[in-house]
Amino acid sequence: MARRIAIQRGRMSLILAVVGVVGLVAGPAAAASAEVFYDEGGCVVQQVTDGAPAGGSQCAGVDFGATSMGQAAFMGANLAGANLSGSKLQAANFTGANLEGANFTDAQVEGADFTDSGILPGTITAEAADANGAPIEFAPVVPLGLTAGDCMIVDVPVVSGTVFPIGDSGMVCKFSSSNGTAIAVVKIQVTPHPEATEAPTPLFTDEPTTSGTTGTAASTRQPTDWGLIALVGGGAVVVLALGVVAMVISRRRPAIVSGDDSSDDSAKSDD
Repeated sequence: MARRIAIQRGRMSLILAVVGVVGLVAGPAAAASAEVFYDEGGCVVQQVTDGAPAGGSQCAGVDFGATSMGQAAFMGANLAGANLSGSKLQAANFTGANLEGANFTDAQVEGADFTDSGILPGTITAEAADANGAPIEFAPVVPLGLTAGDCMIVDVPVVSGTVFPIGDSGMVCKFSSSNGTAIAVVKIQVTPHPEATEAPTPLFTDEPTTSGTTGTAASTRQPTDWGLIALVGGGAVVVLALGVVAMVISRRRPAIVSGDDSSDDSAKSDD
């Protein structure tokens, strides 16, 4: 039994050692296999699976014309004035990028993500005008070569000025080039208006004004103490109830006495 345990421990140690060696060998190989599409100066473009360079690539004015960069990581990149015409950008991620003056003419953008890249803000916040929410205005600013499409919420088109409810909502907006369709996700945050909340329905309403007062005149009557009225009213109800009972008893008691006397008189007459 002890030998069997020792053999099992030996096998486990051997397996761990082999795994460690494979990890040491595979680690550098995995790092060396990272695909880089462009690396010049401060502009580094690589696949999304490898992550974007810290701080974002500085690619302002760079000519990427007709470069194949599918699934490229452009997150946070500065692409102001960059030429991306004719490039293959399927499933590329432009989240947070600066696209001012960029050219996407004839670029393949199928499945690309343009969230918060200057075409539309990543988040739109507004304060509710009333209990229904707030109207949200938005206007896409598309770079050269892209065309703005519909914005949708669960396949329902949303236009600028639509009233969004209080809370968080999300809409997906589409953009297209001559070679494919891309998207941008916009988060809508509507906060309640502190002065527009509905007042609770009062349990009691004020007494109507007399005929001699006008509807616009301010009431000078002191606030009604409804707790006191409820207490006094409750006591009045109890007193009233006791009075009714006493009245009923008092009315019934002579009838009973009269009945008894008549029966006694009739008994006497029978005798």
